[in-house]
Amino acid sequence: MFEFLLDNIVLVAVILVSGAFLLEPVIRKRSMGPSLSNEEAIDYINKKNAFVLDVRATKDFKRGAIANSKSIPMEGFEGRINEVPNDRPVIVVDTVTSSSQKAAKILRAKGYKDVFVLEGGIKGWVDAKLPFTR
Repeated sequence: MFEFLLDNIVLVAVILVSGAFLLEPVIRKRSMGPSLSNEEAIDYINKKNAFVLDVRATKDFKRGAIANSKSIPMEGFEGRINEVPNDRPVIVVDTVTSSSQKAAKILRAKGYKDVFVLEGGIKGWVDAKLPFTR
């Protein structure tokens, strides 16, 4: 067996690298915590009274936002966590997802239970032509 591996080192390397590429999306999704698709987010907003937290910069929020969302930019976020209710699900949004993942992680560390990141962020929401105020 060991001799086969040595004789076919390139094949073994290709198999290992391919496996890593196949697992990467699964590992990334797990590391970012729970997320919601646009459709799931709408259900949470309408049926579970979810709080939509927009962590983009204030100037970006003023240009347009998900209807009824609250702006708490990442800059200074930890000092304003008390503005986020902990008795409702929280959907964190950003332009795409990087800052929202960070904010969601902070909220979970502070004891918030139902915290989700919107898959695709504001861009995905707007591209799907969902309610957006300008």
